Amino acid sequence: MSMIPKFEKHKIATSWAGENIYAMLLKDTHVQDAANQQFISQVSANEVTDTGGVYIAGGFKLNGAVAGYDGNNAYLDFTSNPAIGPGAYLDYQYIAIYVNTSNPATSRILCIINMGTNQTVTNGTSTIAWNDLGVIYIT
Repeated sequence: MSMIPKFEKHKIATSWAGENIYAMLLKDTHVQDAANQQFISQVSANEVTDTGGVYIAGGFKLNGAVAGYDGNNAYLDFTSNPAIGPGAYLDYQYIAIYVNTSNPATSRILCIINMGTNQTVTNGTSTIAWNDLGVIYIT
């Protein structure tokens, strides 16, 4: 078993907070593969399409990135809950959080969040409420 010193955890979260971070919504047919999905180009075939034209291909920028530290663990959080809408037509289950380099083949995935069930919006607004522990929690 290996461990990451708490100082390194904080350093990782702090470096991520300074990145150009985006979120891409993925269909429920997406299959997570942590061993092989490194770049957003490897999952973008499962990106949702919004017939209302509100959500655009490639996802949306996440603003207000904040690195936190609770003494033993580090986390990356955002100061606002993003909303897609009004007028969106969405059906997604996963959110890929990634560093947008403007080239999908080099835009690395930081994490993919499984919402547990499909998040369906019909001509409305989808608001993503992040977990209280942060979007990415490094233990």
